[in-house]
Amino acid sequence: MPSDLKRLLRVAIFAAAAIGTVFWLGTAARVMAMPVGHRDGLETVGVLLATAYFLGLVVPVLVLGILGRCLIVGTLLAAVVIGLAVDTIWPWFPWTLFQQS
Repeated sequence: MPSDLKRLLRVAIFAAAAIGTVFWLGTAARVMAMPVGHRDGLETVGVLLATAYFLGLVVPVLVLGILGRCLIVGTLLAAVVIGLAVDTIWPWFPWTLFQQS
């Protein structure tokens, strides 16, 4: 595999790991920002699923990127990481900010 392709794949892997980490931290911060009176205990399910996402997908992608091995597999997992994060964030993004009045 050419060196330039390896570098490009590693950059993509590290970018996906950064997006996955921000998503995981954002989920935890969002739950912690909820007022105590509005919590019912089920909000921790989101944190648990986000932690499973982080440990099951983001950490392996990051390890593959750091080691520089199986970069094709790491890039495919990185696409899954980005796909899941975007699929979750997309409906909640404030699209009204971009609408012209």
